Amino acid sequence: MSDAERSLTVAALFAAKDAAQARRRAEEAAALEARHAELKAFTEKLLTYEITEEDKERALLKIRRAFDNGEKEAMLIRFPSEICEDLGRRINNRLDGWQDTLPGVLKHVHAWWEAELAPGGFTFGARVLDYPGGMPGDVGLFIGWPDHLE
Repeated sequence: MSDAERSLTVAALFAAKDAAQARRRAEEAAALEARHAELKAFTEKLLTYEITEEDKERALLKIRRAFDNGEKEAMLIRFPSEICEDLGRRINNRLDGWQDTLPGVLKHVHAWWEAELAPGGFTFGARVLDYPGGMPGDVGLFIGWPDHLE
């Protein structure tokens, strides 16, 4: 048995516990800070990004693959609800005008669907994908299609 183990005190136990809690709080704070930095960078990119023909081709390929696999929709993008002007409330509650809360390039995705895919019978939707801490988390934008032609 070491000297430290022989001279164990309640004060030493509390000091070790406090140090461990302080380390955990510091790690959580660093992780939160990193998350905020990532969200800020992602949001800035979404606000300035322009859809390219390559992006559209990639989306169409994703749609074709999902259709060929028997799926009824394809998710085009996943993003944090925090970047919507209402934090995803309209999307979560399926309220009219939810698409107006989309920022930057996400509005352009909706406009692309409206101009090029909707006339072909495709649907456009969004839904909250997870609820961390009971609050809306990530949102997915989806292009869908019917089970069969009428």
